[in-house]
Amino acid sequence: MAFLLLLLVPAGLILPFVFAGRAVGALALAGGPRRADSGAWLRTAGFVQAAVAVGVYAWGLLCVTGAVVSAEDGGTNSIPILPCRTPGWEYRAEGISGYRVEYVPLRFVCEADDVGDYTTSVPDYVNPVFFFLGLGAAACLTVAALDSDGSGEQAGTGT
Repeated sequence: MAFLLLLLVPAGLILPFVFAGRAVGALALAGGPRRADSGAWLRTAGFVQAAVAVGVYAWGLLCVTGAVVSAEDGGTNSIPILPCRTPGWEYRAEGISGYRVEYVPLRFVCEADDVGDYTTSVPDYVNPVFFFLGLGAAACLTVAALDSDGSGEQAGTGT
């Protein structure tokens, strides 16, 4: 399942620039910021929010990738795996049996037999920022699409 990182990390590094370009393009197609209507501003806001959301998720993916690389690195001082050495790990060192990666929400989970699983390596802000900005982007782009559909129908009626 960690092989999915090989696809998601490059995509996460490229997509914020694609969305930022779409945001600039939405304003440019409207004739610039002074001539832009509400639909153009909604599309721009949606693409900016999408760019930031994907960028923050990519940052979390990079943190998880670093944790996976550290976990897979064997050798001296590799038990328990380094990403699972959080404060108090000495008490549960015998019970740490492995790890897993979860993508939604993004988490690196250390599996411990005696105290239960716990998460590490992903900053606390990544999942909320990704969720709320993704939701905002979807709302802005949906409203912009509905607004453009409604104005197209009005213009087609001849009134």
